[in-house]
Amino acid sequence: MDLYNALQTTSANSNGVSPLTISITDPPTQSEVQAIVSKLDELINALRRNP
Repeated sequence: MDLYNALQTTSANSNGVSPLTISITDPPTQSEVQAIVSKLDELINALRRNP
């Protein structure tokens, strides 16, 4: 039952991560790629938090 309860709130862990709203050029610039990496790191860290 503890696992079931923990899974019920897992999706909410990422609620604080705002969408990545940038335009990507072709080819992408280093700053555009860094913005993607930073947002991905933010998401990973949010998902690792304990509820």
